[in-house]
Amino acid sequence: MRLPNRPARRHQAVATDSYVEEPARFAPGGDARDWVIHPAADDAAVQPPEVPELYGQALQALAQRAEESVSLSYDLPFCAAHCLCCDRAILAAQPPEVIDDYVDGLIAETQAIAARIGRQRDVLQLHLGGGSASELDDAQLSRLLESVRDAWRVPDDAEMSIDCDPRRVGWMHLQLLHSLGFSQVTFGVLDLDGHVQKAIGRRHSAELIDDACEVARSCGIECVNLSLLIGLPHQSEESWRTTLRRLVAMAPDRLTLGRYRHRPRMAPGQYAIDPDALPDEHECRRLLAMAGEVLGEAGYRWIGSDHFVLENDPLALAQDQGRLRHGPLSYTGTPCTPLLAHGVHALSEVDGHVFHNTPSLAAWRQAVRHGLPAVAAAQPLTPCEQLRRAARQHLLCHLELPEHAVRGGLEPAYERLAALEQDGLVQRLDGRLVVTPAGRLALPMLCDEIDRARVACVDGMSGLPS
Repeated sequence: MRLPNRPARRHQAVATDSYVEEPARFAPGGDARDWVIHPAADDAAVQPPEVPELYGQALQALAQRAEESVSLSYDLPFCAAHCLCCDRAILAAQPPEVIDDYVDGLIAETQAIAARIGRQRDVLQLHLGGGSASELDDAQLSRLLESVRDAWRVPDDAEMSIDCDPRRVGWMHLQLLHSLGFSQVTFGVLDLDGHVQKAIGRRHSAELIDDACEVARSCGIECVNLSLLIGLPHQSEESWRTTLRRLVAMAPDRLTLGRYRHRPRMAPGQYAIDPDALPDEHECRRLLAMAGEVLGEAGYRWIGSDHFVLENDPLALAQDQGRLRHGPLSYTGTPCTPLLAHGVHALSEVDGHVFHNTPSLAAWRQAVRHGLPAVAAAQPLTPCEQLRRAARQHLLCHLELPEHAVRGGLEPAYERLAALEQDGLVQRLDGRLVVTPAGRLALPMLCDEIDRARVACVDGMSGLPS
């Protein structure tokens, strides 16, 4: 069986300026990022966001470091259909003119940022996703990547990754991705069990996923990542083991495990999911433990809370050499660089300060069309936030937390974590807390204990939408 080259699009009767919105998104990797793409409005009646002063200062400082490398991300809020379990702000089944208009905005945003910080820079990482980049046609993808290369240098060894729907790609499309420089593709799988798929409104066969992996490899894509979700309706240990074994047989280079969060008030599509069919917390941890067991036996190394990679993977090598870090674009072995994010509600990070693009699609378009920043909010890097990030980073990458890493404000969080020794989640050894196998299953919860330290700290936040 072979995938069709480019499946025909299913168009909705949607005008260029009328967008179908969904209310929330959760960013994988443990960082909550709830947001809303605001309802569409007449662009002429919408004002660009009021840009926080800190953003201009951060870009000015970056401009003075003319040859410093950067990382780029492009948020693409498009999918062929909106799965019932999804809590991301997705625009489903959009016609080509809507997507083309959005790509024009991304290109304009790229040019505006490059003009402010200078063009003599290397791009170490580049990611396209958020929804599915396979909703962009070949011409749109080519135009977007051409604008990036016009703005900055993209070395041959840059980490370039892209999120695609395995049901919407074919040989020609994957060949194009390879020719554009993408070395990693992530296919959303979620689960292979038919009963689970029916409950979340997403259908695809194991054979289709297997074929997508094979075609990607034949096109020269070096890293094929399959993403799954734990906690979906009707997931059982038996069905989950079957899914894992089928995926292992496909020999992906990486697998990532997200966690389903049932929040129908923020994602109304989830009202169609029977909450009584969802596995509880104890069952979810058993499913995660089973993933660790099955994938470990197949030769995958468990990194952090949600990544499984082969022993020859660059992430495994980075961990062995002490270079592994958990950045805004997930795990990487590349040096820390400013992240310049593009698109509606994209998150940038420059010198530790986090900047939020506006969640209003109309306001974002107004800004980029006039060459203005689309940033609407800034989260300054405070001393307490710096401590939290360093502590969380150490936990996620090394599964331990040295006592000296919490001095200066996180001592209460350290003691709360240390108290979990009685539950078997951590162990005190030589002035550090070491995560146990049981604690590995609760790693996101351990990181949450660090984040709770914000209660005792004063963090700055400016320009956040109410």
